[in-house]
Amino acid sequence: MTRYIIRRLASALAVVYVVISISFFMIRLMPGNPMVALEEQLQLEGGLTMQEIQAKVSAIYALQPHAPLWQQYFTYVAHAFQGNLGQSVSDPGTSVVHIIAGALPWTIFAVSLSLLLSFALGVGIGSFMAAFQEHRSAKIVTLIVSFLGAVPNYLVAILLLYFLADLHHVFPLGGAYSASTTPGLNLPFLSSACVHAALPVAAYVITSFGGWALTMKGSATSVLGAEYVRAAQAWGLGRRRVTQSYVGRNAMLPMVTSLALSLGFMFGGSVFIETYFTYPGIGYYLIQSVTNRDYSLMMGCFLLITVAVVVSNMLVDLLYPLIDPRIQGPGKVQRVKVQSAAKDSGTLPQSGGLS
Repeated sequence: MTRYIIRRLASALAVVYVVISISFFMIRLMPGNPMVALEEQLQLEGGLTMQEIQAKVSAIYALQPHAPLWQQYFTYVAHAFQGNLGQSVSDPGTSVVHIIAGALPWTIFAVSLSLLLSFALGVGIGSFMAAFQEHRSAKIVTLIVSFLGAVPNYLVAILLLYFLADLHHVFPLGGAYSASTTPGLNLPFLSSACVHAALPVAAYVITSFGGWALTMKGSATSVLGAEYVRAAQAWGLGRRRVTQSYVGRNAMLPMVTSLALSLGFMFGGSVFIETYFTYPGIGYYLIQSVTNRDYSLMMGCFLLITVAVVVSNMLVDLLYPLIDPRIQGPGKVQRVKVQSAAKDSGTLPQSGGLS
């Protein structure tokens, strides 16, 4: 077990290093940045030599933009593994860590709430569609969730923003909380934060729960044909017992894995939704950094998303044996419990998985 964890940590660090390297060189292939714009502005103003302009720009942004690329790369990697992600190019004097630390709580609050709500709603509706797939109501629900799952989330965000915020003024147009409230653990601030997050959360849930529902329906439908389900039905168990203990729990296994991986991607925020609602999460600042050619902030956002996804993937590998007892341990071959003994002895069949 210890050797397995060490190997997983080593591979995780390798993935993070590769992503840092690729992101570093790809970002610097982008044309233009604020430092070049400032240099051009100082040249137009006159009175300074080129060397003085470069020194002034380097002092403002705490970077050496004209140093060799390999030197910039090794300097950045060394600082990144020490927790120093540099200064924001578009906001001189502000560290990238400070910006990310301020944006991360808003992303965790809004996107995690949206993800959990859409997951719970999708699992419930997907179970209904699988259990009553021959009914007309289930077919209508399948059509609706398929349509909603295909609608872009930014389109729903625009519609909600127009009808509920701009036209009828039910919710605020944007921001994370009202400027009249004082941030802290007080009721006015918490209620204002919930009201400002309502539309971003709604836009995310409306367009994402359909995917969970269809996945749950497919997983439950495949479980319905399993031998232990047919055996339970043959023993005369009630439909509700079979659905809950034999179908639902086993169909949830791949859903739990997908949820854990989605929690990793959650740290990237929902870029379009956060941008349209000017919600100050990681996705909002990622779009701003791309627009402003803010190399340092872009790298910081990419690094955060990479680390979150790698960590969540590693946790899934370590915790999956606890979720599914049929798996003996990480890195081992899956061993499914043999049901023949129960059949021969005349006892009830086991449901497997999370029974």
